[in-house]
Formats: sequence, C-alpha cells, structure tokens
Amino acid sequence: MIEALHLGSMLPATLGACCVAGGADRRSPLTWLGMLAMLAAMADTMLLPRPVLAPVVWAALLVALALATGVRERLRPARQALGAHPVRTMALHRSLQAVLMAGLLVVGAGHHATGGGAHAGHGLPVVLLLAAAALVFTFASAAVALRRRLPPLPRAEAALGAASIALMPLPLLTA
Repeated sequence: MIEALHLGSMLPATLGACCVAGGADRRSPLTWLGMLAMLAAMADTMLLPRPVLAPVVWAALLVALALATGVRERLRPARQALGAHPVRTMALHRSLQAVLMAGLLVVGAGHHATGGGAHAGHGLPVVLLLAAAALVFTFASAAVALRRRLPPLPRAEAALGAASIALMPLPLLTA
C-alpha cells in the first residue's frame, strides 16, 4: 500500500515536469534542474530500497534550488509582456513545492528509519505540521490552477504539483 502511495505522488510530479516542456520558461536550465531534482529525489528516497543520496542531501539541494529560483526571479527585471506573469507565478509555485518536498523527504526518511515502531510517534507533530502545510499548499495551488488568466499548461502544472504534495504525507500518516 505504501508503495502505491509513493507511486501515486510521483505520477503527478512527472506529469507536472512534462508541463514545463511546453511552458513559458521551458528554456530555463534552473527550472529544469529543479524539476529533475524533485523527481530524482522522490525516486531515490521513495522507490529504491537504499537511497543513493541521503534524504537530507536531497533536501538541501531542493532548498538551494528553490532559493536560487527565488533570487533569479527577484533579480529579473519586471516585464510587462504577457508571458511574464505565468513565469513568475510558476517560479514561486515550484519554489514552495521544492521546500515542502524537502521537508517531507527528511521526515519520511526518519519515519522509514524507525520502521513505524514505538519511537516513530516522536515525529508526529512534525508530520502533522508538514501535512497541514501540504494541505495549505494544495488549496493555494488549486487557486492558481483555477485562474483563467493563466495559460493551460501552468494551470495544469499547478494542479499536478498540488496533487503530488497532497499525496506525499499520506504514507507518513497511515503507517
């Protein structure tokens, strides 16, 4: 059951990465690096029996990429072009998604290390906090996905990112 939940959270993330291919910022190496790092971190920590990189390393990489994306958008001059709004909206969305995913990967690794035994309950407040943050992110992403002013691909990417983040805490809460 846990494996199905892991795969269930990876599918929308993968489809969201496909939305980047047709999006306004598809030529940005930082955007691609961030999406590929999220997918690689999920695959490494959730699907492989022993991760290649420690989850805390993946988390540090995701947070660094989220910060780099935020700095890039902050330093980028404000554009009045039609394509600027979706790029900024999705950069913020991807940054928040990466930070949440980093937290979920670290907590998930600690949860798997304890095997869900007697000591796993010590991390329950952190799991609940991250689950609540994932829920808030999901609702905020739904608001982005429902914006008519955004083109279809960013709207789809926001919805798929929301689905992925919403599904990630479920294995932690069910075990």
